[in-house]
Amino acid sequence: MLNFTLVLVFFGGIVGGIISSVAGGASIVSYPVLLISGVPPIFANITNHGALIFDYLGAVASSAQELKGHWKQALFYAISATVGAIFGTYLLLAFPSSVFEKVVPIFLVISGTMFLLGKKQNRGTKKNLANIWVIIIMALMGCYTGYFGGANGVIVLAVLQYLTNEDFLVNNAIKNVICGVANVSAFIMFIFRSKIYWQQGIFLAAGMLIGGLLGPKILRHVSVKMVRWIVAILAFIQAIYFFIQAY
Repeated sequence: MLNFTLVLVFFGGIVGGIISSVAGGASIVSYPVLLISGVPPIFANITNHGALIFDYLGAVASSAQELKGHWKQALFYAISATVGAIFGTYLLLAFPSSVFEKVVPIFLVISGTMFLLGKKQNRGTKKNLANIWVIIIMALMGCYTGYFGGANGVIVLAVLQYLTNEDFLVNNAIKNVICGVANVSAFIMFIFRSKIYWQQGIFLAAGMLIGGLLGPKILRHVSVKMVRWIVAILAFIQAIYFFIQAY
């Protein structure tokens, strides 16, 4: 007979996958359901990294039209983030994640505020930010993903809003590529250096794949203004959640 907690993990993966692919922040759902299923906190974080790969895989596959003409840009960001993610995994395995846990709520409040106050960029205005700064910013985002990763999608999406001239749908698709590649590199490191709870991880990954496929399809039928409010509200909810967890 199928364990009820595994069913909960599966459906938690679907909900988390939709949230992550639309805005970012699957951990507000996926992390707690892993804890409920009996996975210890640090291993829940690591197992969640693996499951999120399938969420981003589904989201990227479902965002083909948004990524058309933007693959080079997305991969440039993703490779930069991967360098940081590899370093972040070393930090996680060497030091407790308590430092980042205390900073995450602040990041999320700032990100939510950025979404609400941010003005749409003029697409005719070319940004002149040097590539080296873009690499540094993305490497820092990747390091955060590898070390803790809670709500990293929201934070990356907020950064992309100011880093590019693209519309929200394109930036969201680029975010899924960045986070997906960073999660793959981090998880490969974890496989060889840590313990993975494979049973829970497989059920969570299956749910996230479905959620990842559904998210971008839902996003196309929602107004950008509404999405900005949804992302901001999710960021603030997650800020409260991670604040309670950390303090």
